[in-house]
Amino acid sequence: MEKKIILEELLLKKSQQKRKMSPANYKKRLFVLTKTSLSYYEYGRKKGSIEIEKIRCVETVNLEESTPPARQYPFQVSHEIYGLLYVYAPDEERRNKWLAAFEKASRDKFLLKFTVCF
Repeated sequence: MEKKIILEELLLKKSQQKRKMSPANYKKRLFVLTKTSLSYYEYGRKKGSIEIEKIRCVETVNLEESTPPARQYPFQVSHEIYGLLYVYAPDEERRNKWLAAFEKASRDKFLLKFTVCF
């Protein structure tokens, strides 16, 4: 299977809060999208990977009140393994580029939707 990179960028990722009492934190990760997977890295080391065929949908997320400037352009990736992955683009243009790239990678395997809040 071809591993050609469709899109690669340093983005902000929200922690998945695997423990109910753990606070949310946000870290920069290098995201790499190919036709087969979305992977993210920390200092060159792979931290996670999701197969494209396991992604249910990619959605923009409306902002909550008092959202800091660094988190103004969120989108979520819904997938079978971890549930939801929240990612933050630096601006609307970059977020739209990621949404279009997911659509291209998936070849219409999932729907792009919009939600109210997370």
